[in-house]
Amino acid sequence: YYINLALDCFESVYRSNFNMLGSKYSLVTLSRLYEHAKRSLTCKRRVDLTMGWLQDFKEFSDGTTAHGVKYIFHPSVHGNFKIVKILFLVVWLVAIAYSLFVIYNAVGNYVGKPTGTKFQVIASDRSKDKPSSIDFPTISVCSHNLVTKSYFDSKDGLESLWTELDQWDPDIAEKLDFSEGSEAGKYKDWTYEKIISDGGPSNWTFLQCEHFINLCEEVIPGPDFYEREATLTGNCFRINPNGKLRGKGGDYGKLQLMFFADLNEYSDMTKREPQYGYTVVFHDHESYSSTIPSGFWLSPGSIYKVDLSLTKEFREPPPAGTCDPTRVNNTYGRYEENSCIAQCRDDVLMEKCGCVHVSPPHPHNVPDKLYRGCTLQEWATCGLRAYKDWVVEYSNVKRLQTDCNCPPTCTEIQYKAQMSSSQLSKFYAEGKAARLPPGYESAQDVLENLLIIDILFTSMQISEIREIVTYGWGNFLGDVGGVLGLFLGASMFTIIEFTQFIVCAVLRSCCGLNDKSRQHSPLTSNENL
Repeated sequence: YYINLALDCFESVYRSNFNMLGSKYSLVTLSRLYEHAKRSLTCKRRVDLTMGWLQDFKEFSDGTTAHGVKYIFHPSVHGNFKIVKILFLVVWLVAIAYSLFVIYNAVGNYVGKPTGTKFQVIASDRSKDKPSSIDFPTISVCSHNLVTKSYFDSKDGLESLWTELDQWDPDIAEKLDFSEGSEAGKYKDWTYEKIISDGGPSNWTFLQCEHFINLCEEVIPGPDFYEREATLTGNCFRINPNGKLRGKGGDYGKLQLMFFADLNEYSDMTKREPQYGYTVVFHDHESYSSTIPSGFWLSPGSIYKVDLSLTKEFREPPPAGTCDPTRVNNTYGRYEENSCIAQCRDDVLMEKCGCVHVSPPHPHNVPDKLYRGCTLQEWATCGLRAYKDWVVEYSNVKRLQTDCNCPPTCTEIQYKAQMSSSQLSKFYAEGKAARLPPGYESAQDVLENLLIIDILFTSMQISEIREIVTYGWGNFLGDVGGVLGLFLGASMFTIIEFTQFIVCAVLRSCCGLNDKSRQHSPLTSNENL
């Protein structure tokens, strides 16, 4: 009523140029009619917009590939049985709700990226024209006799100073007198690694390295088949340091090592320990024994057979995994969790004392820090307490996190060993007695000092353990597509159709697309107004 009245009013006013304004309508009445017309037109446009959306959705339901929608809106389906259409509407809404629930869980799983492990065994064969072979590990052999008796005897007062420091008690160490003229003062500028390097077991105690039927120095010319490594556990023999030795499975690729413990050179401090002999560690040539907490204690007088197997672990980087692919090397060679912890310890000592216990093997990997070994005085007055405080703090099991940010490595190489042993034969010892070094002459000396290690691979196969994403993009598409197809009859083309429907409907409502009546309405035309 108001719309028609306002249109009649404005039509007469427009034609008579306001001549009829005083005779038929007052200006106040005209203003009120205009306001009513505006509100009515606004309401009409909203109704038209809603009806337009419904009409568009009916047209969309007729042609969409989602089959269940047309049973609700199309008039030719089920005729005018509204109960049936309502039933289809309820089922359709329930299907949509369940589909959204499944999609929500699928999105959560995909974002969380759960991982699992996959185990596989592969054979190592570099080329078809070469026999199958496998890389031997680097073998670190560390004597339990850190400093020899003769070295202590030649350095007056050093053994007593070493014994005090070896108690690992900062209160005792800080009371040591390093003043000029004192017994400890003579060694205040000496470093731990210097004493370990100069006073450790002699090279001749490494009697032999044999690779099948050839000596190691014949297989690897020069001194490359072993080197010495000064560590916290002593001056170790690092055999096959560059990873050049390769072998076959079984006895055909066996590596035999022979050591002489030299018990006559055991210091009084070493004799007080319950164990004697060597600690042996098998590891990749890019890592170091000082970063490996586990090892095998081997006693002289026995022959040990070590069956090795090579295992490689591959982990996923974020967001699926926790390894850091940017960490490749550090001051202890290849990046590993244990080498990261060792560097973290060194960094704490450098910050507090300006030195470390023993210099890392690859300090150039962190060029912004000048790692150097502490002198005995620096170690006694600062290093030992800082080291012990760090150990107490790091080993505190009540702390959820430590100050060392050491995520797992993305690629880890492990040499797993199974070991068996047998005592050396009395007859074998008698045959070796004639070739003993000076100071040793009987078969009993052989049984107390000689250590033989046979190292071989029982199989040429390499085990791989891979961390894989158990819920990836393919799983996500499978879950979403499955629930949409099963409950809604939808597909990828349905999603494209629905997107097109939304875009076109929005353009029609917002931009007046294909709406001629709104463009030429006298109330919306700027020219007429």
